[in-house]
Amino acid sequence: MTQSSEYDVVVFGAHPDDAEMAMGGTVALLSDAGKRVLVVPLTHSEMSTFGDPETREREAREAARILGVGTEFLDFKDLHVENTPAAREKIVRVLRAARPRIVFAPYHTNPYADFGGISHVDHYTTGALVRDSVKCSRLERFLPEMPKHTVERLFFYMLPRHMPASIIVDVTSVIDRTFEAIQAYSSQLAIQVRGNPIEHALRVSRANLGLTIGAAYAEGFVTDTPMAFSAVRFFEG
Repeated sequence: MTQSSEYDVVVFGAHPDDAEMAMGGTVALLSDAGKRVLVVPLTHSEMSTFGDPETREREAREAARILGVGTEFLDFKDLHVENTPAAREKIVRVLRAARPRIVFAPYHTNPYADFGGISHVDHYTTGALVRDSVKCSRLERFLPEMPKHTVERLFFYMLPRHMPASIIVDVTSVIDRTFEAIQAYSSQLAIQVRGNPIEHALRVSRANLGLTIGAAYAEGFVTDTPMAFSAVRFFEG
């Protein structure tokens, strides 16, 4: 990434397909609103049951084309993402080059021993790594060769079951494109969730969340930081 490659939004994921499967509709809406979005998988998912690193990267680039966003892979090893000083330097370099206002990452904590992908160690470790790197990015003496950068908002997706979404985005208008991007990961469509195809599970989860706000489909997020909220917004949908 060059210093001139700046983005409004950076979405970090442990693996290619994390962003699309969890928040592809929101990514599409941000792109359609004219926001420059960069999706950053930390690994090539080389330990996954289906596909190989070359296939996964090719699929990710096709998904990015469908959503109208950029993508850049980092060189972390699958199942070996760690929140270390060296890892934080890699993330800070991305943040300072891209200079986003908004960052998304998987939720940083999961206390459950679920067998599903949401509890994959790389997911919540990526969340903690990004959380801490956002703090480091605003410190002038951390990597002083690059200008410091302050991220305005950090949001989390891939929420564990004890963490209900407090920010819910209606993605009904872009649901077809969302699933076109998910289907770009053809190597991953063989995944089963409790005996159900992954694509079906992802559609049902969005439909269930949509019911909470009276929409057909939705995606959910949380943030750990306070958000300014004007009183008149209590009346806005």
